[in-house]
Amino acid sequence: MKGKEGNALKRPLNDPVYALPLFGRARVVFQGKELRVCRKGLALLYYLALEGPTSRARLADLLYGHGSALQNLRVELHRLSRALGREVFPKGQDPLSLPSWLKLETLGHGEVLEGLEEVEGLWEWVQEVRTRSEAFPGLPCRQELLRELSSLHPPFLLVLRGRLGAGQRQLAQELARVLGLAFHQSLRPEGLVYLEFPYPQVPLRELLRSKAFLVLSLDPGEEPRFFLELRANYPPERMRVLELSPLPWYEARQGLLAGYGFQQAARAYFLAGGQPEWIPEWLASAGCPQRLLAQLRLQSRWLSEPARVALERLSVALGPIPEQALDALGALPYLEELERKGWLVYGEGYRFAKEAERRLFSYTLPPGRRRELHERAATALALAGRNQEEALHRKALGEGYEGLLDPHLRQAVFGEGRVWEKRGLGRELALLLHENQGVFPSGQGFGLALLEPTDKAHLDFASLEEEAVLELLGEAYAPEDSWGLLLALRGAWGEGHLRLEGSFAHRLLLPPGPFRLRFSGLGVAEFSLRAYRPRSDEGTFRSGKAPVDVWVLAAKKAQEIPEQGEKKGKNQGRSDGNVHP
Repeated sequence: MKGKEGNALKRPLNDPVYALPLFGRARVVFQGKELRVCRKGLALLYYLALEGPTSRARLADLLYGHGSALQNLRVELHRLSRALGREVFPKGQDPLSLPSWLKLETLGHGEVLEGLEEVEGLWEWVQEVRTRSEAFPGLPCRQELLRELSSLHPPFLLVLRGRLGAGQRQLAQELARVLGLAFHQSLRPEGLVYLEFPYPQVPLRELLRSKAFLVLSLDPGEEPRFFLELRANYPPERMRVLELSPLPWYEARQGLLAGYGFQQAARAYFLAGGQPEWIPEWLASAGCPQRLLAQLRLQSRWLSEPARVALERLSVALGPIPEQALDALGALPYLEELERKGWLVYGEGYRFAKEAERRLFSYTLPPGRRRELHERAATALALAGRNQEEALHRKALGEGYEGLLDPHLRQAVFGEGRVWEKRGLGRELALLLHENQGVFPSGQGFGLALLEPTDKAHLDFASLEEEAVLELLGEAYAPEDSWGLLLALRGAWGEGHLRLEGSFAHRLLLPPGPFRLRFSGLGVAEFSLRAYRPRSDEGTFRSGKAPVDVWVLAAKKAQEIPEQGEKKGKNQGRSDGNVHP
């Protein structure tokens, strides 16, 4: 079937017949054409679309404000029916409610409600709507989640559980746009109603009867009574609880961080902990954003004062905190409260729930106080023989710590034990990825972000059929007070350890067989991986490519690092006699 009937079949059944564009000039659009409606009528329709059902008395007072206001309103309703070619409001309806075939169109550009500010008595309301729309602009993030939620419809209860900066309010605002619902931050009978702590004191039955799309923001830690009562009584088929995790690096790179250089983008992303509301703050600040610090300290006021002070003391400890350090920093009596309230989590020891929050708390410590706490923790860990954990505190104090590190970390940080050869790069070999965890495609290569000290990622590759030079090129960002972003590369004959920092280029000679790249530590990286057939005869350099230094994993015969070899040779050559090889 073709023609009008065919078009109707293609259109979704819930598609609005008449549209009220929120952006640009206020108007009614029907089948792509603008209908002639006077401004008072437009104002009435937009008010109902944005504020929900409203009494006739309220609308009459808002639009006319005189003794004959109700009579004028009845005339305006008659004009609207004639302009739209159908009855808009049933006779006697009070409060007035926007019909289902008239819908607010929330996509578009331009000034919100353009022209309605000129309607007498509406200027303040129009400014309020514009403020609401501009205060929480739709963020170019969580698009996959929005697509998933777009199939929901009111009445519904959506609970967004997330930490500071997760962007619950922005997500609710964007969801209202997608669903074509008016956005409210107080309880209304219709539209999308966003509720955050402190929650409204209303009877539970009023919430259960609501026809609105309710979005509830929930902080981590203990669940409040308001939420528990709703969860216990709201129909489960019309309710969903979502945990808002940090924004993935690749999504942030395409949205909030588009157009920024890698180092600037990676710094802002890492220090924000991937939280979409915090990323712009770190982009705009060279130091610690005071607004974020104020948010964090304000939320921590819900802790008892001794627990809050203990939390601030613990901020000098990165990653899982040994019991000896917990004791030295005076936190043992408050662990239960800090875990129950969601500030600490347990796994291989207590640690901050979010590394980004720990860093913000550490900024609150005066330098002298911070040094004292590092000294207390370092001393306690030294007495307990916890060398690796002690080393981080010694590093923060500017003291020597190299001897405290295990051989793998010393190799990654200082390059100990590496042996090198000069090799040419022959033809490129194919790499077959076997397994991937925590690493994602990025441009021509890969990307990863380790935001928490316990985060891990790896790439497993199928067996190499012959010896190959693995070339790893890219950029990395890591905080200075950590060990950085670490890479362990295990081949069939051994394992090597690297630290990825700045713009890097690493080339490693791998034997035949499978190999794995395992990432740990903290930081963000983007990199490419290529494998080449190694060549050592002079004929291989006819292509014009110079030979390169290649780190030989588990090599039995190889030269030491060129720079170290030269330095050692100069020192050994200081004698009166001749030095022979």
